[in-house]
Amino acid sequence: MFALATVALPRGQSVAALRVDGEYWPLPAGGLPANAMDLFPDWNKSLSLLQRFKKRGKPIPESKAKLLTPLRYPRKLFCVGANYKDHLEEMNAGHLAKKVPGVPPFFFMKPPSTTLVGPGRTVRIPQGCENFDWEVEFVVVFGKGGRDIREKDAMKHVAGYSVGIDFTARDLFFREDSFFKFNFVLGKCQDTMSPVGPALVPKQFLDGMNTRFSLSVNDSPKQSGCTADMIYSLPEQIAGVSRAVSIEPGDMMFTGSPAGVGLPRGEKLKPGDRIRIEAELVGSMEVVIK
Repeated sequence: MFALATVALPRGQSVAALRVDGEYWPLPAGGLPANAMDLFPDWNKSLSLLQRFKKRGKPIPESKAKLLTPLRYPRKLFCVGANYKDHLEEMNAGHLAKKVPGVPPFFFMKPPSTTLVGPGRTVRIPQGCENFDWEVEFVVVFGKGGRDIREKDAMKHVAGYSVGIDFTARDLFFREDSFFKFNFVLGKCQDTMSPVGPALVPKQFLDGMNTRFSLSVNDSPKQSGCTADMIYSLPEQIAGVSRAVSIEPGDMMFTGSPAGVGLPRGEKLKPGDRIRIEAELVGSMEVVIK
């Protein structure tokens, strides 16, 4: 079993690496590229090369590896919302926890080049925000593009999985005094609001339809969920998203948040808070609010 990561190098450079048994092996060898995104135009070929990868040189120990987000510049970041019954119930919207026949799941999009970050002191509270909240989400990474993908074929388009946080500026997201009540750009799409990592696990090693993931704040457990509890399954999400927007190799999809966000508890994030996320086989990573 291996996972794909991106490791920071001196002078602002980075390199794709395979995580094997707690060590990171840089990839530019055996026909494999140094940039993880370059693996995805032909993911099946890349996966075959990764499976035959032979360790060369010296690995980077996990304790010394400075990780970035696994894929730094995908074209699109899809976000499926309202996809866990318990989260809808805590937000007083339990009556919406159902699928409507013929209606795809709700989703929006973020700019990945500016919202995606990795572990460390990487997340900034947006200017003017006084209610910054967390939402842990299981993340799908696509290895094959497509439009109008059928549910029965949807999983063929998946390369692997990771875990991320959909940070939300609650007070910027909803404005009662505005003609447009919900502002997804200010509320969810500002810079650094989408950490993903620490690695990407190929789907061959992980059952994305039944994976547990969690989030804690300052070592206090807040969220724990399982993808088996989604309202819309992964195939339903992929089919629904691709009805509206073409999926391309390397694109990512956040798949919804379970219960445990701060808003219903009256909890807010502040500078210095540590948020830790974890998913089976993917591993764990921590971001700090700066």
